[in-house]
Amino acid sequence: MAKVPRAFDKALTEGLAGIQRQLQQVQSSFTDIQQALKKGSASQLNDLLPALLQLQTAGAALAASIESVLRFAGSSYQWAGSLSSTSASEAAVAATTHEVELEEPEPAAATEGEAEPVAAAAPPPVAEAPPAPPGPHRLTDQEIEKLPDDLRDLHKKAKRFAKVTVQEFMMYKKDEVLKGRDARDIYERLRDEIDKSKALYDRRFGKIAEHNIDYFYDEMVRVLANNDPNVLGKYPYPVPARG
Repeated sequence: MAKVPRAFDKALTEGLAGIQRQLQQVQSSFTDIQQALKKGSASQLNDLLPALLQLQTAGAALAASIESVLRFAGSSYQWAGSLSSTSASEAAVAATTHEVELEEPEPAAATEGEAEPVAAAAPPPVAEAPPAPPGPHRLTDQEIEKLPDDLRDLHKKAKRFAKVTVQEFMMYKKDEVLKGRDARDIYERLRDEIDKSKALYDRRFGKIAEHNIDYFYDEMVRVLANNDPNVLGKYPYPVPARG
């Protein structure tokens, strides 16, 4: 248990260092804008627009880094409790599974004088199943924009959650991600983090599952696995079908 505070301090230090770098980029972009304004000529507006766009990008990255550190700090305080509750849940599931499993009864031995049981006739061959139909349709961006406001907003929040969460993986588990890419077993290496984040994603954004979209999975494939789903390894959760 003594290693937990040191690991927390290291991860928090790295996260704050990232915030500092993003803040420096914001300050640099703001300085560029000030210099463009000091020129005082309308013909120099072309210099102002790129600086504003750079400031917008740097500000968004800074906000994402701060949110990532805040989420990490909050989840770390609940780490011990979540571990104990997870272990208890897994034990309960295992016990329930064990109770409902029925042992296959052994055939009764024939008593003296009784005829041996007649072997059952072999079942007729089963016809080969037809090929599975194509998967459900995945909504396009244009179709999502036509959804009701609440569902459209849910898509935006789900995409945001996926990007921030996977960014945390890269920030705090970069060494494991790189090793997982080489061994093609990223899920096995980040099992605890992925399982908890997947459960939270499904709980918050389950309503859009029928749209055949899983932003969390898409972002892991794009960022962690370099667009190769096989690099995730033995990923146990259903993956949206490509219809």
